[in-house]
Amino acid sequence: MHRCFCCALLAASSLLAASCANDPVVQTGQVIVDSDGTVDFSQVQTFSVVTQEVAPPGTPEPAPDEIFFNNLVNDLIVEAMTQAPVCMEFIPPNEVTDENRPDVWAANGLARTTGEGTIWQCVGGWWWGWWGWQWDPCAWVTPVPVEFDVGNLFIPVGPEPAQGEDPKAIFAGLAQSVAGTGPDIETKVRGAVEQIFAGWPEQRTCP
Repeated sequence: MHRCFCCALLAASSLLAASCANDPVVQTGQVIVDSDGTVDFSQVQTFSVVTQEVAPPGTPEPAPDEIFFNNLVNDLIVEAMTQAPVCMEFIPPNEVTDENRPDVWAANGLARTTGEGTIWQCVGGWWWGWWGWQWDPCAWVTPVPVEFDVGNLFIPVGPEPAQGEDPKAIFAGLAQSVAGTGPDIETKVRGAVEQIFAGWPEQRTCP
């Protein structure tokens, strides 16, 4: 089942696209991070990464530069998620079985065209309840227009959905214009991945 989920996770960039998270969006320079405030991240202990091998049948064969980039980012994701502040256990994709499944999958995608889109952010507000006026940090959501440029790196992290359910990212990071031309692409991507996972909601210290 994780074969279908892996590519769908990238399509369901729903956290930055339509999430109602309690946590505010963290923006540092060219990196935007968002997480689902309704999730108990202390229960998320294991992860795996999306690779070409787990792509569903019929997926177009990636170009050599795409394979290189995907492998590079996956290596950096594993490095970042196994170290502080995430400190999770990595399950290699080829070791995932029905009995040994990760709590979440991490994927990565690179925008190759420029386009416009919308992200939805929570807005706090007061509402009248049984005990009087109460504050809701996500009383409603508001659309915020964004532009996605060539070279944007998107990393969603989410659990494998139950059969018949749409995948949902519980954490996502967007690094804008990080993968441009030049010999220092690995340095740029490494810095972007580190900044993204520095925004992991539960800050841990590895044993």
